Amino acid sequence: MGVCQGRMLSLFRKKGIRAAVSVLSVLFLAVSFPSEAREGIHQNYELEKVVIFSRHNLRSPMSTDEDKRNSMTPHRWRKPEGAPGDLSNRGGILETMMGESVKDYLDREHFAPVQGRTSHFYSDSDERTIVTARFFAAGVAPLEEISISHRPQGEKDPVFASALPENLSDSALEELKQEENVWRSRFLAERGEKLGSDFKEMERVLDISRSPAARQGQFRGFDPYDCRVQLEKGKKPKLSGSLKTAHSLADSLLIQYYETEDDRKAAFGHAMTFKDWEKIGDLKDDFGLLLYGMPQSARLMAGPLLSAIRNEMEGTVPFSYICGHDSNISLILASLGTLPYELPGSLEKRVPFGVKIFIEKWKGEDRKEYGTISLLYYRTDQIRHLQVPGKDSLPAVYPLRFQGTAVNEDGMMRWADVVKLFDRASV
Repeated sequence: MGVCQGRMLSLFRKKGIRAAVSVLSVLFLAVSFPSEAREGIHQNYELEKVVIFSRHNLRSPMSTDEDKRNSMTPHRWRKPEGAPGDLSNRGGILETMMGESVKDYLDREHFAPVQGRTSHFYSDSDERTIVTARFFAAGVAPLEEISISHRPQGEKDPVFASALPENLSDSALEELKQEENVWRSRFLAERGEKLGSDFKEMERVLDISRSPAARQGQFRGFDPYDCRVQLEKGKKPKLSGSLKTAHSLADSLLIQYYETEDDRKAAFGHAMTFKDWEKIGDLKDDFGLLLYGMPQSARLMAGPLLSAIRNEMEGTVPFSYICGHDSNISLILASLGTLPYELPGSLEKRVPFGVKIFIEKWKGEDRKEYGTISLLYYRTDQIRHLQVPGKDSLPAVYPLRFQGTAVNEDGMMRWADVVKLFDRASV
């Protein structure tokens, strides 16, 4: 990391958002973005509305994982910068950069500048989601005083709860449990062998055989087939077994990798290739897929969020930004019938830190309305090696496709079909 980025991180710690954004703004002035506006297919379409649902950016490891982290390796973990679960300095910088890149994109599309009266910003009540939204707002609208709507910090917001409805009937719950068993069996049939290989890589890099848990007989190895999913009314689904433990460890290990530009130090002295790290990322992806990927339960858990997004899509403000969690994005995409995808250049190939569901409404030359849904994200190397945004360091864009929804020769869906995706997913 260069001197400029080091100074920015110091400002984040000492003076907060305003000072850090001031430094970033000065640096952004020196960037020469592509001057060509409305290139390619965009020449034939006019951007009318943008709705973004974002996962919070890079955070500190969660406090609930601390005992596992310390008992499952003989090594000392990197000391986090802030409180457990809070947005990290790097996460704040990345989100501001993302906002600046989106601002540049909107400018090139001749989209109206994001202002307080022409936008709506809403986040969950956790520190990491509120602050992520603030940093994005600072990047996308640096001269504006953007208000972030959210409940008091720490107060649960049911829109982001990712829980089954309290009023679910007993028969509906039993049917869901049966479907979950089928989903789990299919998942393990397809992924069980690969899980075993990923577990071995986890054991190697953490030296689990020399860990306190192993020495005390508390850990006797990972079992790819021991996972169980518990479904209850009014609660989030719960996973038990080896994959739950491995997911907690993978989360902490990936955060250490993202925050540590020395490859050997990030891996506790081990040599690891990008493919080795992908195995660690796969454990996080598999956890999310198993727990939140079944469409039947996903639609029930994502209902409040789908309604919130649908309201923004049909609302009067042209720009909306909502910030939540990886579970929220997993549920939304499962509910919409998203076709399988893997994000190039990312260790977490489904829902990396800071990823955004980017919904755009367009008007074509034929005066008809069209829509696109993409994922906007930073590649792993961009997260680890911060660079001032430029044409060679822009976020990656991955277009999504959906079951039963056609696109035209330009990759555009009819806007009515985009709306139907959300209506069909709502229960």
